[in-house]
Amino acid sequence: MHLSSSDTIYDFIIIGGGATGSGIALDASSRGYKVLLLEANDFASGTSSKSSKLIHGGVRYLEKAVKKFDKEQYDLVKEGLNERAMFLNNAPHLARRLKIDTPVYSYIEAFYIYAGLLLYRLIAGAQNIGSNYFLNKTVLNLLQPSIKKDKLKGAISFYDGRFLDSRMVIALLQTAKSFSCEVKNYCEVKNFTYDNQNIVKGVSYFDKDTNTLYEVNAKAIVNATGANVDKIRLLDDNEADDILSLSSGIHIVVPKKFLPFDEGILIPKTKDGRIIFILPYLNRCLIGTTDNEVKYTNNPIALQEEIEYLISHVNDYFDEKISKKDILSSWCGIRPLIKPKNSKPTQQVVREHLITSSKNGLISIAGGKWTTYRKMAEQLVDYTIKKKDLTVLNPCQTENQKVVGSILEKEKVLELMNAHDVSKYIKESLLYLYGDRAIEVLEYAKKYNAYNLIDDSLPYIQAEVIYCIEHEFVKEPIDFLSRRILLSFVDKKKALACVDKVCEIMSKHMKWDDISIKIKETEKEIKELF
Repeated sequence: MHLSSSDTIYDFIIIGGGATGSGIALDASSRGYKVLLLEANDFASGTSSKSSKLIHGGVRYLEKAVKKFDKEQYDLVKEGLNERAMFLNNAPHLARRLKIDTPVYSYIEAFYIYAGLLLYRLIAGAQNIGSNYFLNKTVLNLLQPSIKKDKLKGAISFYDGRFLDSRMVIALLQTAKSFSCEVKNYCEVKNFTYDNQNIVKGVSYFDKDTNTLYEVNAKAIVNATGANVDKIRLLDDNEADDILSLSSGIHIVVPKKFLPFDEGILIPKTKDGRIIFILPYLNRCLIGTTDNEVKYTNNPIALQEEIEYLISHVNDYFDEKISKKDILSSWCGIRPLIKPKNSKPTQQVVREHLITSSKNGLISIAGGKWTTYRKMAEQLVDYTIKKKDLTVLNPCQTENQKVVGSILEKEKVLELMNAHDVSKYIKESLLYLYGDRAIEVLEYAKKYNAYNLIDDSLPYIQAEVIYCIEHEFVKEPIDFLSRRILLSFVDKKKALACVDKVCEIMSKHMKWDDISIKIKETEKEIKELF
């Protein structure tokens, strides 16, 4: 290992390459600031790839706001619904509206839920994305055949948004890069450096790829590390108090047969007062989530009791029962909630965010949720400009900033894709994952004669591996399998079956010495992480 330093002084160094960090990188760089983003592992390798894949204002927050006359909860819902509209507009290939059905078993319950969801839509105002309506039992049975039919009256339907979370991080970083932002994964911050007044002026980070320790300086250092925020704050100030209360959210994936149509189900209240979503996800069925207080761990996994909790509560509402043998994949994400002033359980904590500065000038952002990543980034950059007395360049650009992949209309992309002899199944997959960049993926297929599939039962072509190495920051096979094509998240066995082929392609392109080591490492990572 050797030490390398740079004379470059950045305006922002951002630590953390998840939803918040990537949002800040885009906001700051699009305003004209010189930005470096550092991520210790792969981008979106933490909680940002382990969400419920929903863009929402928060139905459960609204219920609490009404019952407790809580303006804080109400404001959070309103902000989320405003941000939902911008999210859907700025990343239309990754983010789409989703119809969700809420089954009801009494007409009193139906009236209560309809009134709540009507208020949810009214709060959205001009930003609402669909009407609410009542589905009778007959229609619901056709759309949701798994739903328990005994005493069923029907369902109240409403609309929220859904998206591909880790793909969104990559799109944000690609867009930030187009504004000259530098983004580096597998670069772990080890220490801070300080000036004569003991104000933080830079970082030392270890590049795992080159085995080099670098020192770089900036006018502002931002800690946007999600569940690791307190760990980084302690690196700066070993007397810093914790600001986070961590919560685990697990999800399981089961076959599409449990949710055959492209509509979700909301179970409004479990026996312990929580909400469970059952959602269509990449031709499978996604179920989540739990909300339990937890201690931080690098590789959180879904515990058996949490899996049993989800299965038990879903089966209370399903005639076609789910069992453990149906599970294709599972994961656990650690939510970084702001530590409450009292001893509220984590499911009752408002998902707001906090921006704070240490006595040494390290700026940290904590809390929040995926839906409001853009607003959080805007507020963080505004705060930093004022706190660090940075030259004001341009106002925030991100309200209408289309991300990479969302520039061309879908019809135009399909027209250009027709120049390549690939199936409709492959085209649909490419379009969903890459948007208009699907055309570039197919050009890579032509250039490298890489039209073949990585597995005959899946829609992913070999050119995607090469494209993701060249343009989407892929350095390890797990990056591609888990966070670029998302296969590990929907079917662990099929992901394991693709390891050999993905390693073979990467080995040729990246000139690895020993492919067998990479194969073993990747198989171990998939088994341990999911």
